[in-house]
Parts: sequence; structure tokens; C-alpha cells
Amino acid sequence: MKSLYDELKKYSEKGICSCHMPGHKGSGVQVMSDEYASIDQTEAEGLDDLHDPQGIIKEAEDHAAKVLGSEETYFLINGSTAGILASVSTCVKPGGKLVLCRGCHKSAYNAMQLGNMRPGYIFSELLTDPVMEDAAKAEDVRKALDENPDAEAVLIVSPTYEGRMSDIGSIAEVVHLRGIPLIVDEAHGAHLSFTESSGSDAIRWGADLVIQSVHKTLPAPTQTAVISVNGNLVNREKLKKYLSVFQSSSPSYPLMAMIDGCVRYMSENAQGLIPAFHDNFEYLLNRLSGCDKLYVKPSLEDLAQGRADYGKLLICTDRFGTDGQKLAEILRNEYLIEPEMMAPGYVLLMLTVCDTKQVFDKVADAVLGIDKKLPGGQMAHIITSGVPVPVQVMSLRDAFESEYEECELETAAGRVSTEIICMYPPGSPILAPGELISEKHVEILKEYTGLGINIKGIRNYKIRVVKNG
Repeated sequence: MKSLYDELKKYSEKGICSCHMPGHKGSGVQVMSDEYASIDQTEAEGLDDLHDPQGIIKEAEDHAAKVLGSEETYFLINGSTAGILASVSTCVKPGGKLVLCRGCHKSAYNAMQLGNMRPGYIFSELLTDPVMEDAAKAEDVRKALDENPDAEAVLIVSPTYEGRMSDIGSIAEVVHLRGIPLIVDEAHGAHLSFTESSGSDAIRWGADLVIQSVHKTLPAPTQTAVISVNGNLVNREKLKKYLSVFQSSSPSYPLMAMIDGCVRYMSENAQGLIPAFHDNFEYLLNRLSGCDKLYVKPSLEDLAQGRADYGKLLICTDRFGTDGQKLAEILRNEYLIEPEMMAPGYVLLMLTVCDTKQVFDKVADAVLGIDKKLPGGQMAHIITSGVPVPVQVMSLRDAFESEYEECELETAAGRVSTEIICMYPPGSPILAPGELISEKHVEILKEYTGLGINIKGIRNYKIRVVKNG
């Protein structure tokens, strides 16, 4: 079966005089490689159209659907963000209600703001070792739906940013009893479609819409993702319309070709890659069990029970007098290891099927080396409680579009936020537009900023709030 890349190369070798976009006309001109430029085409004859695929792009998407186990799969060249925006807009009418995990990515909140939608939140268990929100459980979803009987769809995240996993099958049963669709943000779980032993692959376990970032855990470039649809609870024509709204009208052919190539590569090699990846990750956890002061998550038991995913390594810091930011600096400056994320109580490293055994050894050597140098008997001053339950006093849209003023973070308690305040990554709101800022929020934000954590929405210790509100 021909691939999209093959068709692009074939087209580039025809010697056609390009009197169309893109402006580089097939030459790298010191900005990109000539090979990349040669396949960076537009909707030329024979190359199909992402927004109305009839030819080679349709064939590539159909092949992806077959490999991933879905009824239909569409390519996303604006990342999972576009998929979430389109999914929420498709499933929830303007002014309607979406039940979602509080820890959903900010794109879900942007979708609600655009559609003037109302949120109903799923609050998952707060884990304390280290402090982080667990993945949603079926009972969490049932409770949220009981409290929000007018919900038109449910959106959950699995795996979470920290690698915690939901039982998708049991959640799908709960949601479908209400006759509404389940959307799963599986941005960090594209590899699960190639993991036969996993019980949490959302596509095969009953989700109606599944968004996956192939670039996050598979060999594909940034911005590449897919959205898969199953069942009859989603209006597919409406979904296609919204995908054309939230994706570029000039989609990147190299990105589409590399989505296709990634799916093909994994379908041909997953039987060797996935077991080796699992073995390497378990080997790493076994080596790091020798730490004295640091400790790591997940546990081997969490992996075996399906509570956590392979690849997300949390190096936890709360047994000695430092924090995640300082640990990240040591890893970066002394060991040339760049973490994915720093939190007050841990550092998160992402490992994938593309990491060699040498990489796993390098990480193990670094963490064990740091552990030996750390002083004992100290406790870091870190936050040990979660973010307080938000109080919504204005709609997302009204707050987002309201006139704002900046106030000092110290004096922000009692004011109403006009934008999403989040640690980025991962982009899950501490505060959303229209929510009341409490003294506890101020305390948490002051501590995070004091530790050097990257907080979007805080500028020079100032926060934007509704003017006169």
C-alpha cells in the first residue's frame, strides 16, 4: 500500500514548475532541508485535501483507523489542542454543560469559553505521595453526572500528565447509561494503541472520541496528533466541520506524511518495541529502588495493576531539604538531562519507545548519584494539600471577555480571575476564568512562583482580575 510520503516524493520528482504555495518552491534555501522542502506541498492535483479527503490522505486515515482499532480516524496537524476544541464543540451545544475532569488541559476550558458552556467537574482522589490528582474512576464520574444531570458529554484525561490511568471500560459504561458520549484526552497515551496487554486503550474500551498526540510518546514531530471516533453518539459530519474550523486551512503535508509514517512504523515494529520499552522501564525502577533519600513513582505494583502507565518517571523530593526546581537544575546542569516538568515535590521525566537502554542507564546513574550526595534528615517545605475546590461566580465567557485590571498577587484574594492560571506544563488550571480567588489560591501561587515554577497568568507577581469585580 502506498504511503503519503511516497506520493509526495513522487510528485516532487516530476519536475513540475511550482506556481503555487509554499513560497520556498521546493528548495530549502538554508532554512530547512531540501528533502523537507521537496515534500512540503499544497493541495496540488493528486495530493488530496485534509478537509475533504478523497484520495491518498483518506487512504492514510483509513489505514490509521484500522491500525488503531477505530471506526474512523482523522489527522490533526494543530496538535491534540485542535482535537479537544473540535470534540467539545461537536458534543456540547452553545450554552450547554460539559462534565470534565478538573485537571483537563486548558484547551477544554477554551472550548467551553468559545461556546459559552457550563462546566460540571469530576474531582478525583488527591494522592499524597507525592501530592497530585489521581486519574478519574467510574465512581468519580457517576457522582459528577448525578450532580449535573443536564450534562451533554463527559471529558476525562487518561493517562494523566503524571501517568495515572483510568479504567476506561467502566467509565464508558457509566457515561453511556446517560445516553451521552465519552471523550478521552489520551494525548499522552498514543502508544497504548500498540500495547496489547493494556486495558486502558480508550479506543478499544468504549470511548466515543479519543484524541492522541502521536508526537508525545511515539516517533513523530511536534504538532502531530489524531482523533478517533466510534459509535453513533457523535455527529461525525459536525465533527468534520469543527475540525476544519480549528485546523489550518493550509495543512502541513510533511506533518501529515509523518503521522502516516509513524502509524506504519509502529504497526510494523510495536511487537518488538513495546516489550523492550516495558523491560527497560521496569529495569530502571528496579535500579532506582536503591535510592536512600529520593524515591520514584510509579511502583511496579501500580504498573502491574494498570493504575499507572509506563514511561512517566516521577523523582520525588520531599525526603530532603530541596524541591523539584532545584532537582531539575541539578539534572540539567550536572547530568545534561532535561526534565519534562518540575513541580514543588517532584520532577517528571518522560521516557518512550525511542529511548535506548543507554538512556535508561544514564537516568539511573544520575538519580542514584544525586541521591548519594544529598544531606539526610531534612524535609522540604512543600505544599501537602491540593488546590481548593473553585467557586464559579461568573461564566467562563463573561469573565474572559470582561474588562480587566492587574492587581498584586498579595491582594488578589476575593477577586475574580479573567484567564486561566496554570502551571505549564501541564496546563491544568489552578484557576479558570470566572472563578473566585481565595486566600489558599494566593498562598499556593506565591509558593509556586517562589520556587521558580512556571505559572502562566502570573506576570511580575501580578494577576489579571475582573475590573471592579
